[in-house]
Amino acid sequence: MSGNCIFERKLKMYNHLKNIRSKLWKEDGKSRVSLMVGSGFSLNAEKLKESFESMSLWSDLKNKISEGLRKEEIAELDVLEIGQLYADEYGRANLDELLKQAIPDQNYEPSQLHESLLRLPWSDVYTTNYDTLLERALPNVYERSYQVIYDSSDISSSSSPRIIKLHGSFPSKRPFIFTKNDYESYEKEFAPLVNMVQQSIMETTLVLIGFSGDDPNFEKWTNWVHDNLGDHMPKIYMLAYGEQKREKKLRDKGITLIDFKEVYNENEHSNIYELMFQNIFEFLSYEDRKEKILWPYTSY
Repeated sequence: MSGNCIFERKLKMYNHLKNIRSKLWKEDGKSRVSLMVGSGFSLNAEKLKESFESMSLWSDLKNKISEGLRKEEIAELDVLEIGQLYADEYGRANLDELLKQAIPDQNYEPSQLHESLLRLPWSDVYTTNYDTLLERALPNVYERSYQVIYDSSDISSSSSPRIIKLHGSFPSKRPFIFTKNDYESYEKEFAPLVNMVQQSIMETTLVLIGFSGDDPNFEKWTNWVHDNLGDHMPKIYMLAYGEQKREKKLRDKGITLIDFKEVYNENEHSNIYELMFQNIFEFLSYEDRKEKILWPYTSY
């Protein structure tokens, strides 16, 4: 890619980041930005001991669940269908235990990045994660007072900012949304949560962090908003690293990718994601802060 093209991409990134920041810090004090946090951000947690089991990503979960099933059964199935097969074969309780073993929440504690993320003035924070890292970071976040929403019954007595656990929460806020049937019945079983998300998509800019955007329910929600608002639908941004191959696919879904691959060199930094998120959160922290040489407009 030519130098001019990279320069233009960085300029566009900078303008998008400024747009997010300006909506976070509106003059009336009411944020116009919501957040969706996926499992990718949990990888920034701090493991209590190196010898402890690590967290599994979506692809790892598929492999772990597949071990208990016949290969001919799962050859052409996606992870939700495999999860359904496992639940049908071994029972839902066994699937839940497998998920807790594959995502050992107790082996980790929140990092400074979790605290920095929650200090930003999001309107609301949604997460599909079962782990409790965000909730456990709250005692060190004095700037904001979040309520945690585990199910629909928590909504009526709540007010923003909130952390909304869309897919259940360890250890026992069930169901852990994981199977094909869970996704197909979600819109009916959890209609108030669906309405909350759709309302946020309609009224605020939505930022995705550690979230692929491929979640089937998320696609339903965004499609519904687009069908009703059309070109008046607010922006949805994904903050990511090394996802440029998916840029067209994401754009077709109405998601604007802000990819930091051209800002940070993997050979120069031992932990790209930690540095990237540190700089993102610092950039978004104050509407009137002094610019870091127009980061990431120029190389950091």
